Amino acid sequence: MNDNQKDNVIMFCAIMIVVSLLLVTVRLINKNYQKEKMLEIGKVLCTQLMNASITYYREHGYYLVNDRVSFNHDYPFDARTNLYFSTFSTYPTPTGKEVLLFFGSNEMKNYELRVVFDKFAEATNLKNAKIQVLRVEY
Repeated sequence: MNDNQKDNVIMFCAIMIVVSLLLVTVRLINKNYQKEKMLEIGKVLCTQLMNASITYYREHGYYLVNDRVSFNHDYPFDARTNLYFSTFSTYPTPTGKEVLLFFGSNEMKNYELRVVFDKFAEATNLKNAKIQVLRVEY
């Protein structure tokens, strides 16, 4: 092998390393973006259920207790068709707050979304909701 061929092989290897690093970086960025989009869908569900709970409380004077359900006839809310967060729990605390939990499924199975709000809370939109994202190991 002469010097020109060695230089070509070295240049080819260097280019392959750079391209591989770029591909890995793009894949990681895309994976994080996809996860954030899935979490955003869950956050929208949290806001919808929070607003439904507030409305129910104002009409009936108490919060409903739900344990890992996807649907409740008393709420105008249905999580059965959501691919990433299809199960939720709702329960009041002794201090007068309401807790909403959404449990992840499929690609989001290790995630939970939690919202805690006061019984005097106003209906809110997604931007104002304080939603905690929890990573759990089952």
